[in-house]
Amino acid sequence: MAELLPDDDSVVKPERKGLARHLDHVVTWWALSGGFVFMALVAMSIVSIVGRKLFSAPIEGDMELLMMGAAVGSAAFLPACEMHDHHIKVDALTTWMSVRSRAALDAMAHALLMLASGVITWRTALYTIECHENTEVSALLLIPLWQPVILLVPSFALLAAAALYRLLVSAQQARGVTA
Repeated sequence: MAELLPDDDSVVKPERKGLARHLDHVVTWWALSGGFVFMALVAMSIVSIVGRKLFSAPIEGDMELLMMGAAVGSAAFLPACEMHDHHIKVDALTTWMSVRSRAALDAMAHALLMLASGVITWRTALYTIECHENTEVSALLLIPLWQPVILLVPSFALLAAAALYRLLVSAQQARGVTA
């Protein structure tokens, strides 16, 4: 299948220094921790399936743990995707545009993502507090819901920080400033 790819000069791979470099390290390690969560979920699922089939003894609440872990693990990947500008883009309509015009559109997209992830961070933090105050628990294992939900907050905060970084990079490129 043929793909429309932008010119190589439109791919912004700035050298990260100072705070951006530190953010890149944090985001990378956070994504790796999300990967470890998924590896633990796979191991748990295998043990549960084998236990269910061979010994009629699955891990109790495995689906609850799987849902909570998948939410936490997948949220951990979002900042790395944004930091390295690897989100899915539909460039079919913008391939005719100049590099600077595409960078301006990217800057708007990163700004919107930064705003949305900031709101999601704020609302998730408020939901964590509400779950803690109301002592909400999961249905089967009675895990306090605030515990997995609070693990989403740093992912969304890092996503907002990565979106801010990408916004600044795209804005520089849109203005024609080379890094």
